[in-house]
Amino acid sequence: MKSPLTLTAIFMGLCCLLSSHSYAAETANTMTEPTQKMTKAIEKKSTDMQRVNINNANVEELQALKGIGQAKAKAIVDYRTKNGKFTDLQQLTMVTGIGDKLVSQNTENMSF
Repeated sequence: MKSPLTLTAIFMGLCCLLSSHSYAAETANTMTEPTQKMTKAIEKKSTDMQRVNINNANVEELQALKGIGQAKAKAIVDYRTKNGKFTDLQQLTMVTGIGDKLVSQNTENMSF
């Protein structure tokens, strides 16, 4: 009598184990997909970023650059309005709050 009962218990245990394993694998896959999609979107955005023309860009467009918030973007526009167009990227360091490090971080994403 113990043999059929033991086999039934083992069978039920295996069913539970396999069921929970496949559920965990399915959950892991559904959680991984959105992460992969987001990573691809971020990579595409960073590689597809168009250059920002610092002589024509408005405050919002300048904020697309790394480390440039609203205040620095406004300072760039104000400097440009007062002093004329930039002739090279190094002139940006003349703007209050803009240093060599910020210019070097954005060199590939800026034009004039």
